[in-house]
Amino acid sequence: MKILSEITGGTWLFEMTRPEQLQAMVNTVLAGGKLNESTPELSSYMGERKYDEASGESVLVNKVGYIPIVGTMTKYSGLCVNGADKVCMEAMKMENDPDCIGTIFHWDGFGGNADAIPLFQGIAPKLTKPRINLIDKALSAHLWAALLLGQYNMMSNDLTAEIGSVGAQYMWEKSSNEIIIVRPPESSDKNQEFIDAMEGKTEGLAAKLSPLAQAFQQAVRTFRPGVKEEHIKGKTFGAAEAIEFKLADSIGTVNDAYNWVLAKSELKKLNS
Repeated sequence: MKILSEITGGTWLFEMTRPEQLQAMVNTVLAGGKLNESTPELSSYMGERKYDEASGESVLVNKVGYIPIVGTMTKYSGLCVNGADKVCMEAMKMENDPDCIGTIFHWDGFGGNADAIPLFQGIAPKLTKPRINLIDKALSAHLWAALLLGQYNMMSNDLTAEIGSVGAQYMWEKSSNEIIIVRPPESSDKNQEFIDAMEGKTEGLAAKLSPLAQAFQQAVRTFRPGVKEEHIKGKTFGAAEAIEFKLADSIGTVNDAYNWVLAKSELKKLNS
C-alpha cells in the first residue's frame, strides 16, 4: 500500500500531540487486521438555485467549489484518507470548470507528511480564480498547504479555531530494549544522525530538519506579509491572535466564505 509506505518512511510536520493515529494504522496492519482502502467523496459545489426557463429545471448559478481537507495530511489517498493527490486533482477540477467562479478550501487538520507539500507547490501557480481558506484547524503541514492554495484566511469561529505550529521536528519513543546496530565499514555513515540521537547527541538530526523548517518559515513570510519572526517558531494561535499577528484575516462562516468568493469574482470581472 502506498500510504503505509508513506507513514513508515515519510517526514511528518505535526502539531505535537497528533501522530498517534498513524501508528495505530500501522499497528493494525502489522497485527493482521484490515483497513478500508476507500476514500470518501471530497468536493462539492455551493451556489444559488434559479429557475431556467429554457430547460424548465432548477439550475445552480454562481457556483463555488467546496473542498474540505480534514484529518491527517498524506501525500497519497487511501485508508479512508483523501491525500494531497486527490485534493490537488479536485482543486484543478474547480479551476477548469467554466461554471465555477472560485473555491473554498475548508481546513481541519493538525499536520501530516511534508512530502505532500511539493504537490501543492506544483498546482499553486495554475490556480487563477478566487480562493479562500476557511479554517477550523490549520496546523503545521495543513497551514503550509493552505498558504499555497488560498488567498485569504478566514477563521471559522473565535472559540476553537486554531492556526500555526510553523516548524519541523522528529519525535519517537525511546525503546526500553537494547538496540544492536551492525554496519559494514562501507556504511560507516548510515543512519548516523539517529544513532547519535539515541545517545543524546541530537545536533545532526536538528541540522537535517533545519532546511525544511526554514522553507516553511519562508512560505509564511511570503504569503503572510507583516508576520513577525516570533510567531513562526512553532506556537499555535486562536482566531483573535491569528488576526492580530497577521496569520489570518477575519472570522466567518462558510456562507461568509462563499460571499467573499462571489465578491472577488465580481471584482475580477470589472477589472478584466
